[in-house]
Amino acid sequence: EKKRPGIDNSEVIHIFDWYKTYYREQISDDSCLMSAMRTNKAYDGLVHPTKKTPDGKFVPDFTYRYMAEDVPYGLVVMKGIAQIAGVKTPIMDEVITWCQEKMGKEYLVGSEL
Repeated sequence: EKKRPGIDNSEVIHIFDWYKTYYREQISDDSCLMSAMRTNKAYDGLVHPTKKTPDGKFVPDFTYRYMAEDVPYGLVVMKGIAQIAGVKTPIMDEVITWCQEKMGKEYLVGSEL
């Protein structure tokens, strides 16, 4: 409210609180956000698919939904909300920049969408 008068953030909760609310029965350690994410049974068995390279090694499949959907419809949207609210997101910017390079896309230029 201080940075952007007229924006009501009263319904916005911290992601850690969101995890504890929506995954309450599936988290075995809710002592911190990292532990809540690591011990969330809903994520059991989830892996990032890979592709075999000509030299027999494996690299992540950057066309899989974790990148193709979660980046443009998750991270980029959150970045946009932060930008509107006047909140700097240097770590998120690094992640988006890395992802867009791997995906051959451009969402972020510098620190702006």
